[in-house]
Amino acid sequence: MFCDFKNENLKCVQRPAFTLLETLAALGIFILILFVMSVFVNTIFSSNNIIYNQLSAQKEARAAAENFVKEVRNASASSIGSYVIVGATADSFTFYSDIDFDSYMERVRYFVDGSNFKKGALKPSGNPLTYNPVNETITIIVNDLTAGQQPFLYYDKNYIGIGSALSFPVNVLNIRMAALSLTIDKKQGVSPLPIIISAKTEIRNLKYAE
Repeated sequence: MFCDFKNENLKCVQRPAFTLLETLAALGIFILILFVMSVFVNTIFSSNNIIYNQLSAQKEARAAAENFVKEVRNASASSIGSYVIVGATADSFTFYSDIDFDSYMERVRYFVDGSNFKKGALKPSGNPLTYNPVNETITIIVNDLTAGQQPFLYYDKNYIGIGSALSFPVNVLNIRMAALSLTIDKKQGVSPLPIIISAKTEIRNLKYAE
């Protein structure tokens, strides 16, 4: 009811109230608006989370590639005189390099294990020195690799920037350069596209080897 007190002849007018149907309709519209807003906000947060994860993956992969290049470039004979390269396959590369600058050559192993890219480091110990596999320390350095990756390629002394990689199985005595390529996808099937990180490096101590 509405009363006009400014009018000398006071009149009160009965205003019609909202019907139950109108109330339900208004409530339904309000709930729909809330639902649309929640979906919109959730989509924004989900997209931002995916992008953040992809950027984090890219940062991890780049750091892994940089370390790989540095360690392979400085690869050398082991502390007990073993050849520079231990093994070289499409999904694993093992070599000797002084990765902690203590004058001892660690046996370094980069390899794919499921969706993870891992690194094994084995320091020689004992007297006389030996490389005991049980002492290998393995860490995950990159997660969320796409399935079936074989990230390693190898090149011989004839490679000058163009040409084919060595065919598998590879004779480690022919290797002069190693290449790494990782494809990471934090959320498969969802944008953004997978990240690809590639690196290639020459093994300095084998550069002039026959």
